[in-house]
Amino acid sequence: MTRSNTPEISVCICTYKRPDLLLQLLESLARQTLPAARFEAIVVDNDALASARQTILLAAQRYPALVVRYEIEPVQGISYARNKVVALATASLLAFIDDDEWPPDHWLSDLLDSMTTLQADAVLGPVIPQYPVGTRAWVIKSRIFERPRFATGTLMESNSCRLSNALVNATLAKSRQPVPFSGRLAHTGGEDFEFFRWLEAQGATFMWCDTAAVNELVPPGRQTLAYMLSRGLRTSATYWQIVNRNRSKPRIVAEAALGVAIGISFALWGLCLLPVGLHRTARSWVTSAKGFGRTIALANISIAGY
Repeated sequence: MTRSNTPEISVCICTYKRPDLLLQLLESLARQTLPAARFEAIVVDNDALASARQTILLAAQRYPALVVRYEIEPVQGISYARNKVVALATASLLAFIDDDEWPPDHWLSDLLDSMTTLQADAVLGPVIPQYPVGTRAWVIKSRIFERPRFATGTLMESNSCRLSNALVNATLAKSRQPVPFSGRLAHTGGEDFEFFRWLEAQGATFMWCDTAAVNELVPPGRQTLAYMLSRGLRTSATYWQIVNRNRSKPRIVAEAALGVAIGISFALWGLCLLPVGLHRTARSWVTSAKGFGRTIALANISIAGY
């Protein structure tokens, strides 16, 4: 569906082989209290075989008022998909949401109201984990998938900013040349954190909107201890590699040494916690993995996650 008027918000969605979740997301966008004429949804399929095409066609039949633009980014990697969706966006504001998330009806309205009221360059919101039936109790009790929340209006630093639920000034995003998101982070993740660090260096301000929460599925494949540890190691290594770019060699080595200390101490502490609950052990071991991630960053080793 096309129209002549430029929308206020381009909802930016990158997807890869999640047809059911993508349809759920598009359905939630069709229910937004913000009038459909004021936003568009742009879906970039990172599957060269266009596996999301049928989902887009089905959504067009079910929700004819929802404006959805669909394109394929055949080069694998989250950075390439994000760069394509930003390039396609026509609105002055970019709303980012992942294809395994779904928002409440007031999501876009709350983000837009906060952006206007707070006069921020970007507004971030909470991501609430949702667990399917059959999820083991220790996974939920570990709270490993929960993210920090803040009071609406809290000034955020780039360290706490991600694109899984965010509204960003499009002009600022597109001003980064040659592309907003680094290709070297296409397979490790962290491209959104690095993007916010760049925005911060330009003087941009980021605010929190706690009412604009979105839900995120935690599928069984992510509920294993192996996944939790590997994710903690990868995200930490990538984070510290980005941060270390502007640090002196002695400080980088000191961080790596601290990482070894954290890794060993929390690994041993996790063993001690086994008798009182796997959820406590899991949290301790994830902290251990993140500690060792600091050390891996010293070697500049990239761990693929996409």
